[in-house]
Amino acid sequence: MGIDLVIRGGTVVDGSGAAGYVGDVAVDEGVIVGIGAVEDHGRREIDATGMLVCPGFIDGHAHMDAQIFWDPLATPVSMHGVTTVFMGNCGFTLAPVQPGTEELAIRSIERAEDISRGDLEMGVPWGWRTFSEYLDAVDATPKGLNVAGYIGHSALRTFVMGERAYHDPATEDDLARMGQELTDALAAGAIGFSTSQISQHRTVDDEPVASYIGGWDEVDYLARVLGRSGAGVLQLATLMAEPENQAHLLRLARLSGRPVHQGCIYKADQPEGFRSSLAFLQQAADEGARIIGQAHVRPLVNVIGFKVGLPFDRLPQWRELRRLPLSEQRHVLEDPERRSVLVDEALHGSYVTSKVIVEVQARLPDYENLRVLESPLGPNPSLADLARTRGTTPVDLMIDLSLAADFEQYFTQPFANQDEDAVETILRHPRTIIAQSDSGAHVSQLMDSSIPTHFLAHSVRDRQAFSWEEAIHMLTGRPAREWGLGRRGLVGEGCVADLVVIDPGSIGPKLPRAVSDLPAGGTRLVQEAEGIYATVVGGDITSAEGKPTEARPGRLIRRSRG
Repeated sequence: MGIDLVIRGGTVVDGSGAAGYVGDVAVDEGVIVGIGAVEDHGRREIDATGMLVCPGFIDGHAHMDAQIFWDPLATPVSMHGVTTVFMGNCGFTLAPVQPGTEELAIRSIERAEDISRGDLEMGVPWGWRTFSEYLDAVDATPKGLNVAGYIGHSALRTFVMGERAYHDPATEDDLARMGQELTDALAAGAIGFSTSQISQHRTVDDEPVASYIGGWDEVDYLARVLGRSGAGVLQLATLMAEPENQAHLLRLARLSGRPVHQGCIYKADQPEGFRSSLAFLQQAADEGARIIGQAHVRPLVNVIGFKVGLPFDRLPQWRELRRLPLSEQRHVLEDPERRSVLVDEALHGSYVTSKVIVEVQARLPDYENLRVLESPLGPNPSLADLARTRGTTPVDLMIDLSLAADFEQYFTQPFANQDEDAVETILRHPRTIIAQSDSGAHVSQLMDSSIPTHFLAHSVRDRQAFSWEEAIHMLTGRPAREWGLGRRGLVGEGCVADLVVIDPGSIGPKLPRAVSDLPAGGTRLVQEAEGIYATVVGGDITSAEGKPTEARPGRLIRRSRG
C-alpha cells in the first residue's frame, strides 16, 4: 500500500551538526520511518535531487499570539521554512484575562509590540479567561505550523489586579493569585513565563507596561513559582550588558533553577557591551546557572516607506500629507512648491518624541546610516551618499525613489548589530541561540521573520562563516534541545516529520512588500522567500515549490515537566 511520503535523493542535513549525506526520507503517520535507500513508494513523493533535506526551522522568539487566529499560515514566518514558533515573549499575551477587561491586556501590547487595538479587537475570538483556556482555543484553531506559548507577566498582572496593575505594587494576596494562575498555566502546557523589565516598553498613554510596574521583586516571586513547577523557561526583556541587570538575571536563574533567556545584541553606542554580555553568560554557566542569550543573525533595522511609516510622519506638515490617500500624496509631492515646504520641514523641523525611544516609533532619520533597500541581503547604499552623488538632498531622493517605484521603495535604518564580526562572535558562543524574529509584532516596521533564509544565504552561502551543517543545527536541533521539544529538530527515525527541503543555491529572502490584510484593514510588511522547495509539518506538505497548500496540520506544543 505504500507509505505517506517519500522525499527522494536529497542531501540530508539532519540538524545534529553531523555531515550531510545523500538519502531518501520516508514518512508515515507524521513520523519519520526510514532514512537511506527507501524502496517503498510514497502516496506522495518529493524529488529533492540537488536539495538539502533538513528539520523544519524553529523560531524561538515570536508574538503570533493574536495573528494565529486570523492567519493560520502565520505568514510570513512560515514562508521561510519555519515549522514551530514560540510566542508570548516579553510578558505580552492575550491571557489570562477577566471577562470584559480585554482592554487591560491590549493596553500593554498595542504600542510595545505594534499590534493595533483594532486588529486585536476584531481578529481575536476573545472568550477565554485562564491561560489554559487560551491554549485550548489555540489548540482548536487550524494552523499551518506548530506553536507553543509563554504566559506573560503583563496579562497575568492585569488578570489579578485589574486597573491597579498599571499603578500599584502587588499585595500578598495578589502575588498568591498570580502564582496560582502561573502554576495552572504551566500544568496546562505553557512553555514558561515571560516578562519585560525595560522602560522602553510603554502603553499608548506613554506609561510603563504592567510587568514593569511589578518590578524585580515580583519577578523573583514568580521565578520561585516557576521553579517549584519543575517546568519551563523564564524569558525576559531587559538590557543584559548592564551589570545591575546581570545580577538580576543570575539571581532569577538561581531562584528558579530553570533556563533564563535574554536578548544578546551589539550596540554601536556600547561597542564592548556584547563582550560583557558573553562573559557574563559564561560566568553564569561556570557557576551552574543556565542563562541563554537570544541572538539575531544580522543588523536589526527599522523599515521605512510611504506605505508603512516615515520618520517625518510626526511633523505637522507631513502629518497632514500622510492623512491623504497615496494617490493624493503623489499629487502633493509632484507640486514643486508644496514639496519644497515638506522637504524643508523634514530637514529642519522639530521632531517630537516621547520621553523614551519606544519600539513602536520610527527612529529619527540618520541619513548617513539610512539605507536604500535594493537587495534583501545587502550591502545597500547610504541615502546620504546617493544624494550627494546626485546633487540633491536625502529627503528629495527618498521622495524621488518612492514616486518612481509607486511607493514600493523601502529604506532601512539599523539600530543594533551593525558590526558583522560582533554578530558572528555572538552567534558562535555556546550560551547563545538564534531567536529574535519578533514575528507577529512590529508588522509595519520589521522584516525579521526571514532570519533563517537570511542566515543561510548570507552567513553560510555567501560569507561561508558557518557550514551548512553548523547553521542547520543552530536553526533546528539546538533550539529543539534548549526548549525540550523531544522528537522535533532532527531528521531521524522516530522523529516528528517537521521538515524543510531547500535549494542551497537560491535560498534567501525576497524584498518586502506592503499588504493591507489585517483584520481592521491595516497594512503590514510581508517578506517572502526563495529556495524553499517544500515544507512538511507533522508529515503533511504545507508548501510546495513556494506555494502554500490547503493542509493545516500544525499542533499546539504543550510543555511537559522537566
